[in-house]
Amino acid sequence: MVYLFLGDNLEAKDARIAEIKNKFFVDFPQAGSFDCDNLECADLQANQLRQALLTLPVIAPKRLIVLRGLNKIKDRDIPTLLDFCQKPFKHCELVLESADHMLKGSLKDLPAYAKSAVLARPAPPNVFDMTRLMTAQKNGEALKMLDSFFRDNVHPLQIMPALVWFWGKEGKARGSQRFGRGLKALEEADLNIKRSRLDPQYALEKLVVELGLLLRH
Repeated sequence: MVYLFLGDNLEAKDARIAEIKNKFFVDFPQAGSFDCDNLECADLQANQLRQALLTLPVIAPKRLIVLRGLNKIKDRDIPTLLDFCQKPFKHCELVLESADHMLKGSLKDLPAYAKSAVLARPAPPNVFDMTRLMTAQKNGEALKMLDSFFRDNVHPLQIMPALVWFWGKEGKARGSQRFGRGLKALEEADLNIKRSRLDPQYALEKLVVELGLLLRH
């Protein structure tokens, strides 16, 4: 069996690998020291991968090879890896790990020969997620998300263009009077931030609240 774990969620991949190891050696607790190799693709010496795959188990019925950093594998080791994946040895099972979400080039067909999983971290929220909360009248959640942007050192002026775009799209549907009030609030917030009339973060929080109120039916 060949296992392939892709993606940037290292903790999730490590947990999967630990499960395989525990299952693999559950009846042979001492075999982990003899029948398991943990290899880094970037550090492989010439013929080291081939030798690891050919080595027979000492205690357990099979050997387990964990090969990390597949995205950094050397060209010379790719034929050995592909040959094994296409025709695995009965005495050995292989776990492959890569930070890539998709394999390319010579490795692109490798998932067809492996039990694969992509384990990626959830995408962080962005300003447009916040505007969707505003449209849904979830202003408290929108403010919490805005605070998370500040904690990630996003400057208010980096958020303003998205709010201008958002109001140009959503504000017109609320009628000319509300639309004009929203434009005025945007202008005031921009001046408050650029001329330091108010604390920039507070100025933006104030703007989000004002636009959220104008969005109410």
